[in-house]
Amino acid sequence: MRPLVALDLDGTLLTEASVLTAGHERAVRELQRAGCHIAIVTGRPVLITQAIWKRLGLTTPLVCFNGGWVGFPGQPAMACLRLDEDDTRDILAALRDRGGVACGYPDEKSWWMDRLAMETAGWPAKYGTNIEIRPEDFTPWKGPSFKVMYVADPQITPGIVADLREQFRNRFHVVLSQPDRLEILPKGISKVWGLSKLAAMLGVERADVWSVGDAENDLEMVAWAGHGCAMGHAPEKLLRVARHILPGIHARGLCALPLLMQRTYAGCV
Repeated sequence: MRPLVALDLDGTLLTEASVLTAGHERAVRELQRAGCHIAIVTGRPVLITQAIWKRLGLTTPLVCFNGGWVGFPGQPAMACLRLDEDDTRDILAALRDRGGVACGYPDEKSWWMDRLAMETAGWPAKYGTNIEIRPEDFTPWKGPSFKVMYVADPQITPGIVADLREQFRNRFHVVLSQPDRLEILPKGISKVWGLSKLAAMLGVERADVWSVGDAENDLEMVAWAGHGCAMGHAPEKLLRVARHILPGIHARGLCALPLLMQRTYAGCV
């Protein structure tokens, strides 16, 4: 029996500054030596997730775009679901003139923004990739997108989420992934969609899936996993559904996971 450990990135494996600490890297290495499948399950696109995957020497497929893409970097997706052109256009129309920045992802290798903004000016350096500013491709949008991400003042993002949920009802999955950004995904897509498919591919029972997260977009996978873990700084709604609570990111909370798993499996891991 090899457990599957599903790790969110921002605020879980990585710090708020997108840094992989030495302590967290050691924790992952320890879990690897114990024989665990280690999977990154993130809202990030494949484009900026693959570097961390390679650095850690992982061999388990990635789950990106908040669950909507499962596969290995540079290879065709093993499972994926995208917004179609009409859906993407409707979402962008609903976000227009709200003062934020819209992001689209037409394929695994692209990250487009509709305009330059102070809030996102440092993102190419932070995420280590080229982000293309392509306003002409947003009006109108052509083709599918894995998701639409919208970046705005944290004071107004919860209100935008509420507005979109009211406007679109159950047409899309709308989630606040970080205080300054929200994501709109195809109906039924959350991290559980991709994680459950990955677990089935690996032959791991739900009871032996450990998922770790810290934000609203981790809620479904933490609730679904046999061992759902919340970082200590997570919002109350996530803490309530977690089976285990780890220390927060500033206390390098992921370092507690190997010992917790050892105790749970009574030395089998």
